[in-house]
Amino acid sequence: MTDIIKSFKNIKNLIENLKKKEQVVGIVEYGGRTYSDMEIGGDYDLTVILNESISKNFNGVHFHIAGIPTDCMILSIEDFLTDTPNNPFYLVHLNCKILYDRNGITKKILKRIERKWKLPEKITDFEKHLFRFTFQHILDKLEYRLYKDMLYSRYFIFSSFDWYLQCYARINNLEVGKPKVHLNYIKESDFELYNLINEMYTTDNLDEQFNILKKCAIRILEPIGGLWKKEEILLHLSPGGTVISEEEDAVINLLFQ
Repeated sequence: MTDIIKSFKNIKNLIENLKKKEQVVGIVEYGGRTYSDMEIGGDYDLTVILNESISKNFNGVHFHIAGIPTDCMILSIEDFLTDTPNNPFYLVHLNCKILYDRNGITKKILKRIERKWKLPEKITDFEKHLFRFTFQHILDKLEYRLYKDMLYSRYFIFSSFDWYLQCYARINNLEVGKPKVHLNYIKESDFELYNLINEMYTTDNLDEQFNILKKCAIRILEPIGGLWKKEEILLHLSPGGTVISEEEDAVINLLFQ
């Protein structure tokens, strides 16, 4: 198998070979690199669209072409005919470039998902409550146990910020799955937040890392009501659910009166 991959001198050769396959109806690329860029550093992202699925067990493959790490999704037409994506990462296809399109099939299914898959611009009550709860929950888990296991605390701070950044992207209606784009957006639109993030990743002081994480949480959640407050009752909404005052009162009366 390695010898087969080595036979391709560049990504363009791979794409030209894929175009000859009868089952391939489309090829698209996304991410920061184009197929003609063979400079070492970074990876290349593409999706091969088939007329029908070849497996229910996998949806892509990773390999190297001339030293370039390549992430290749392998999807079928059927994967684009759902009302919502089966995998949140499929949303990258809302902003991709068509490299090959047999009989206009790829253009047609991409137009369809533009209508069906696009996240609502307005953030939902479910998301607001989820973000406000989880941000505070993360801080609560760390605050009084910061030095119990320092390695875990450092790991948890940085891994938690991945979630914070995903939520920031959703709150600001940014493209999913592109942290580099999200950080650049923060740099351009909120330099104070950008500096906080930079300080969190460069300081070695655990207390400072935690305090900066908290400042980031407060700043990110400011547009949707801020962190969950100690005196506040926050409903655990179902996806698609919304806050109805009568239901909220009924829960409060059931539990506390």
